[in-house]
Amino acid sequence: MDTILLSLVVGLLILFCLYFRKNRNLPPGPYPIPFIGNLILFKKDQRGYKAYTKLSEKYGNIYTLHCGSTLIIILNGYDAINEAFVKQADVFTDRPQLFVPLIGVSKGTGLTYNSDRPWKILRRFALQALRDFGVGKKSLEEKVQEEVNVVMETLTNSKGQPIRVKPLLLSAATNIICNVMFGARFQYTDDRFNELTDVLESIFRLNAPFAKENFFPFTRNLSGGKELISKRSAAIEKVKKYLAVTIKEHEESFDPDNIRDFIDLYIKASRDQTDPEIFTEANVYKVIVDLFLAGGETTGTSLDWSLLYMITYPEIQSKCQDEIDHVVGKNRPVGLEDKGKMPYLEATLLEIQRMANTLTFSLPHVAKKDTKLQGFDIPKDAIIIANLYSAHIDEKYWKDPEKFIPERFLNEDGSLRRRDAFIPFSAGPRFCIGEPLARMELFLFFTNLLQRFRFSMEDKENPPSLDGVQALTLTPLPYRLVALSR
Repeated sequence: MDTILLSLVVGLLILFCLYFRKNRNLPPGPYPIPFIGNLILFKKDQRGYKAYTKLSEKYGNIYTLHCGSTLIIILNGYDAINEAFVKQADVFTDRPQLFVPLIGVSKGTGLTYNSDRPWKILRRFALQALRDFGVGKKSLEEKVQEEVNVVMETLTNSKGQPIRVKPLLLSAATNIICNVMFGARFQYTDDRFNELTDVLESIFRLNAPFAKENFFPFTRNLSGGKELISKRSAAIEKVKKYLAVTIKEHEESFDPDNIRDFIDLYIKASRDQTDPEIFTEANVYKVIVDLFLAGGETTGTSLDWSLLYMITYPEIQSKCQDEIDHVVGKNRPVGLEDKGKMPYLEATLLEIQRMANTLTFSLPHVAKKDTKLQGFDIPKDAIIIANLYSAHIDEKYWKDPEKFIPERFLNEDGSLRRRDAFIPFSAGPRFCIGEPLARMELFLFFTNLLQRFRFSMEDKENPPSLDGVQALTLTPLPYRLVALSR
């Protein structure tokens, strides 16, 4: 028995060594433990993005992690990310079929984890729908302003008492998506609306890109894995039940000559029978969830970061308010028509996004075929993840990247400066579909809130941390601020 066991172990080790000889031109990386690879690195860490950046100091801007039988290639720095996702987009645009994101949903559905023709058709449909329903237009601007007014009313009613703004901002951002998806907004006290907001936030928390359950099947049977599966399945089921009611109402009242919202547009596409295998019931659930996550949670979190940076840097808050007062005054709301007239404020918003890194990592990509990347062999089916945080601290492109300097986004004449290495929504064809809506919301919320309120810390002796908690997005640690009317 001992001889058989020893022979088995030796045989497996020989196969392990042969595997590494075969793949000797892979990007370097930490040496894997036989059979489990680099599992030890997949620990829960609220600052994991910094740990993965630290590994690049030792192994270079492209390095390999071995996750059981799966190879993960981590891209660090703007050049590596741009070469893969932009210059070789035809090779690296597809998504891997990972375990955790597919819990509770049909394989090959939605926008986020679809590939090839279905992804292209659904993405084109979703982008056109967002344009049709007002992204960048006055019609949607008025709906965003309505949510801004609700937030401002709540801040006014706080009467200078410390308040946590994240739940409020998340509700506002989610309500805007509801308007686009369902053609209606909700009261923030509405139980169904709050349930939707809570469950979407939980889906985000349960979807970290480095979840070990994606790569090590045995961990799914451990207590932590079982809990993850149970919670995510329950969250997805709640969303499906919520959406089923709304979709049924839309189907019963559908009028092809009066398209009211995204769901109506989807119903029309499904009945046109142009691509019946794509515009399915399974896809409509997943596409809506994807758009909620892209345009709700990320925007609410970005707004939370923006106010955190303003209370941390009050002198920059003052400069932004001076620019608002000069361009707009205090007698009317700030509108999209004012956007090009306030370069310092826009530069501040861009610098907040660079520093905050709401999306620290891209969602996983997969190599469609064997290829080369900066001289290394990248085998077919290797998973590729871009460390977006590393691009925003890349000293080749950013001087003193650890410092908060809005002026880095300004030209010498004071006009807004475009920076190639600024990729908060990722890069290439898979850039975040919610980017146009997010930029619109960030500008309108940020400017109108600063126009009306002066924000400060709850306790200057104990300032809130600028470190975040890592999940699918990087969120600020809970903090409260004081909002005083100007």
